[in-house]
Amino acid sequence: MVILKDDPKDPICEVELNIESVTEQSVVFHICFRSGHIFPTVHSRRIRCLKEDFLEMLGDLKQLNNTHLSMLEHKDPGLCIYHIPHFGTYYYPTHGFLVPDKESVSECQYTLIFVLDAGEMNHSRATGNGPALCLKVNMEQINEFSDSLAHQVNSFEL
Repeated sequence: MVILKDDPKDPICEVELNIESVTEQSVVFHICFRSGHIFPTVHSRRIRCLKEDFLEMLGDLKQLNNTHLSMLEHKDPGLCIYHIPHFGTYYYPTHGFLVPDKESVSECQYTLIFVLDAGEMNHSRATGNGPALCLKVNMEQINEFSDSLAHQVNSFEL
């Protein structure tokens, strides 16, 4: 079980991944979105994907650029992770464009949105739309989360 919490000092949301099984070609994991008082489960899902894709997605997560939008997903539907840049140009309809001041932020934060594919969950077709949870984390948390999951996958007894 590996957990990514939105704020290590005072968390209000978390994503938990449990690796259930690993073969030479695939990974099966259970993902839970939790939020609120004592983290009740908001949504959970069991996902099967290609092992190579899962490990690639974890590697990509560790290489996020905080000035560009990113979308991380594996070829098999089920989970997509969006990254919203912290230092990019933002457009606000009532105010226009805004470029955040890098000096005003003491620690670099990464906004990650985990999305479960509702179409695939309902056994129809992959849509890329569905329940989501947004977390603000730092790169140290992302690295620990990715490294722990990769270690579990690579050390799973076949």
